[in-house]
Amino acid sequence: MEAFDREPAEVRIPRAALDAMAAALSVRTVAMRTWPDGIEWMYTLGTWDEPHLEVALMPGGEEVWLRMSTDRSSLAVWTIQQWLDFAGQLPGATPHD
Repeated sequence: MEAFDREPAEVRIPRAALDAMAAALSVRTVAMRTWPDGIEWMYTLGTWDEPHLEVALMPGGEEVWLRMSTDRSSLAVWTIQQWLDFAGQLPGATPHD
């Protein structure tokens, strides 16, 4: 299992990858793969063989991890509030408290 450093790291997520994930979430067409460490990563269905954004909701619901398939050693950490704000802007999103 590869341990992730909690040190700040630069993670470059191309706008197209973020847009593709947003579109997939809005129409519920994401796929999931479970890594050997037990973390389930979501990605846009049908993109496994091309560079894509992967998103994992951490147990406890306090963090969301994002990484590009081209560099799985670096990840961005969002708070759950940042994730909800992002998801809340998607077409058809329901309000949250």
